[in-house]
Amino acid sequence: MKKFPNLNINASVEIKCTDNRESKAIHDSLLPDNVNFPKNLELDMKTIDSSISLELKFSANIAEEENTETLLNTFDELMEHAGIVKNVIKYD
Repeated sequence: MKKFPNLNINASVEIKCTDNRESKAIHDSLLPDNVNFPKNLELDMKTIDSSISLELKFSANIAEEENTETLLNTFDELMEHAGIVKNVIKYD
């Protein structure tokens, strides 16, 4: 039986905010996105002063159906939601 290599990708993102209020609002708004993840994807998120740290970890067996688009789509969705919250807060 042929063995397939595992694919592991770790992505780190830091979102710099104008203040602690903004970082908390973005963090809290992203929490619901941090549930029901695919089994091959993990998200660790924390606030550090006025910044938010996101750590995405993707792992897959290349022979399986999982692909890197899962990671890219999740990252894109998180950035879109963070941008929306930043715009809402800006006009609050």
